[in-house]
Amino acid sequence: MPRTLNVTVAKVGGSLLRPGEVDKVLGKVVERHLADDGKLVIVVSAMKGVTDTLIRAYDEGEPRLIEDAIQPYLTEAQRLSLGKLGSMIEGIGARLKGLVSIRELWARDYVIVHGELLSTMLAEAALYNSLGVDAGAVYDVGIVTNEDWGRASVLGVSSHYVRHRLTWALSRRSVVIVPGFLGISLNGRLTSLGRGGSDYTASLIASYLNAPRLIFYTDVEGIMTGDPRIINDARLIPSLTHEEAYVASLTGAKKFHPGTFKPLIDSDVHVVVTNPWSSSGTLIMSKCINTPKLVSISEAGSIGLVSLKSGYAVTVVGCVMGLDEFRREVYLIIDSYGPIDVINDTEGNAVTSIVKDQDVAVKLAKELHRWVVSWIR
Repeated sequence: MPRTLNVTVAKVGGSLLRPGEVDKVLGKVVERHLADDGKLVIVVSAMKGVTDTLIRAYDEGEPRLIEDAIQPYLTEAQRLSLGKLGSMIEGIGARLKGLVSIRELWARDYVIVHGELLSTMLAEAALYNSLGVDAGAVYDVGIVTNEDWGRASVLGVSSHYVRHRLTWALSRRSVVIVPGFLGISLNGRLTSLGRGGSDYTASLIASYLNAPRLIFYTDVEGIMTGDPRIINDARLIPSLTHEEAYVASLTGAKKFHPGTFKPLIDSDVHVVVTNPWSSSGTLIMSKCINTPKLVSISEAGSIGLVSLKSGYAVTVVGCVMGLDEFRREVYLIIDSYGPIDVINDTEGNAVTSIVKDQDVAVKLAKELHRWVVSWIR
């Protein structure tokens, strides 16, 4: 796709897609980006809570939970007077009920990715039928994967298919809606990219299209210096590099898929994490601002920077963490908390401390956060 095509990739998170709000949110996103003869690709997540319900429906073999999963979509279809869509959703629900008893891994992926597929159907109908936007959906965007069920890996051939299919779709429509979180295997099976996979989908698409802009729309203004549930005075981070954002995602920051920012490293894609109604956000770019950026805390076995199966990881992220003067200050803070281990990211973007106790981890995170924000003006 030529760079002269003014295309924006916008990922709309499930926390924004609530009953009674879908058309308002999507309308605002379109309003923000369809100026100057631009084109827009919207990547949608499942509505809030739907994927968890679909997972329970399959894991428990409980067809009645499928009704709970599809109900938010039926509610929106009824509110927006989209009777035909409602009938289609009910038909999909009936099919999913028949699949929750199949004890094969492909069936589980098939069931759980339907939240994104239903969101795509609803978004297309809301934009085209209710708001009069020149919008159309592409359900198979061309992301090809292996069959590592639950966390499928994307194959290199995907770049060709995605560029071809979206170039064609954007030549016909101003707005194209696609589902996140899923791919299709070489055998034609629906696969899941793993939790947070819709963010990863959006980054892949932006990278494949060489898009000038990628916007992650969430229910908060951007990426914070710490988890607000733990850090009371967490601040909005003005900017990160692609590499810093990648390392932050590996440590569990903001629950991004660990691969989200990897396709964007060394790219010129201008990335912003923001809210549809906000004029501020976190800018993700190639230039590093020489300060620490954030502190994250998670169970050690759940993050991509360490392989320990027990304990808690407290990580300071920032492109300056490879510099001795910054590391020394961090080490002085960490040492008083009796760490099991201290790990330096090989690219110099993070320092991680492993501690045994969760309470100790929280105290350490708070002290490190005070140090981080002292550098942010």
